[in-house]
Amino acid sequence: MVMALLPAIEQRESKRSFLPDPIPPSMLHDLLEALRWAPSCRNYQPWRVVVVESKVSLAKLAQCLAKGNEWAAKAPMAFIVSADPKDDATIDGKEYYFFDCGLAVQNLLIQATALGLCSHPTAGWNEESLKKTFAINENQRVLSVVFVGLPGSLSDLDAETRAKDETPRIRKPIEEWTHFV
Repeated sequence: MVMALLPAIEQRESKRSFLPDPIPPSMLHDLLEALRWAPSCRNYQPWRVVVVESKVSLAKLAQCLAKGNEWAAKAPMAFIVSADPKDDATIDGKEYYFFDCGLAVQNLLIQATALGLCSHPTAGWNEESLKKTFAINENQRVLSVVFVGLPGSLSDLDAETRAKDETPRIRKPIEEWTHFV
């Protein structure tokens, strides 16, 4: 059996406009399942996720965002992804929690695309504020906050943010980054 995964990968974009509509529970379940099934070193599954979906919690999350990420406050849901480095393997000085959580976030992003949702992983937030606001253990490192929702209209964005979303996606040609031996 062949599964068509490449279209979802190719269509995935980090857009910044969301409808305010809540994410249906069945879609949330599928997003969490996608996270859950991510590969991880030695199957340690170090990721921890806070799902932010209530209006009160989303407003608190907005207070933790860095300047330039105001668009994210309009998303109806966010996933705060964190990990304790001690919950994953360290081999030859390489801490695998970064990689493993990245794999889990990628699963989330692709599943969101497959469901017709818009998703945007961010790094523009204050880690200590997130930890305090959402009772994230001090040993955890917040690695990403992913905003998710139904796609909104570009007209809802300010001019600078809209210009970012209107910029065509480009990828380097395979020949530029691949070496065959």
